[in-house]
Amino acid sequence: MSSSEGYILNAVQTPGPLLPVYRAVQSGCGTKEEIREETAIESGLDEILSGLQLLRMIGREDEEYYASEYEWEIGTDKMQFRLTALHGLAQECVEGEWGKQAAVLLNYKYLLDNDIQFFENNEEPIYTKIDNWFGEIGYHPRSQQGRIEHNDNKFANWTRLVHFLGLVHKARGREHTVYPDPKLIRASLKLAIEDRGITVDGSPSIEIEQYLRWLRENLLYVEATADGAIPEAVARVLFELLRSDELEIVEYGDAGAVGLGGVPPYKGIDSEANTIKLKES
Repeated sequence: MSSSEGYILNAVQTPGPLLPVYRAVQSGCGTKEEIREETAIESGLDEILSGLQLLRMIGREDEEYYASEYEWEIGTDKMQFRLTALHGLAQECVEGEWGKQAAVLLNYKYLLDNDIQFFENNEEPIYTKIDNWFGEIGYHPRSQQGRIEHNDNKFANWTRLVHFLGLVHKARGREHTVYPDPKLIRASLKLAIEDRGITVDGSPSIEIEQYLRWLRENLLYVEATADGAIPEAVARVLFELLRSDELEIVEYGDAGAVGLGGVPPYKGIDSEANTIKLKES
């Protein structure tokens, strides 16, 4: 982990311009002047370009910027951007070999694991506990001035970034809910099934354990709870998709049952469910 590499929770304070600046580079704008002219973004352009580089979405060679391709072609341009940014961040989350930008998804994992469904973007008790947990798992992001820890500004920057990426929902003021965008979760299911899915009763499906493994490798650092359930924030979104008739959660094969944290018994959820069956839209 390089102490000279930038830190995304410092670099990206206003994530909204990430997408238009990425589009400009993708369309062939290679210099800062060309990007500025294309986007009409004057202030904060250096920080946005740095943020895109830390997300591994653009690079720079011979003084010119170039764009990486979207990881997948699915949904809207904004969805493809979100998925690609999350994919880059997921590559930072290798246990024991944490990348410097792993904080984005590790913060989210901490909220999932501890069933923190509501938080404020300057909630010091939460980010202090996160910093302590970072030490326990051996994640030590550093700058040239020493170890990097959260403060109000960094935690607010993180909140704005994960809101932009579709992982939390702004309730009011500083308050946010830990609730990933259902469209993002549905897209992730389609991609996971394309990669390692099965067919159940003629429908594209995936074992829940395989789906969680795919998420960890590609989008979100999500693990089953100690009692073998999907964390509640993700389970609630799956339940919403089930209620809107977009999927079923069934028992299939010999894999062990995986619960849905906080979700009551409901039609379409088998008692020993272990597989998600996606309904074609």
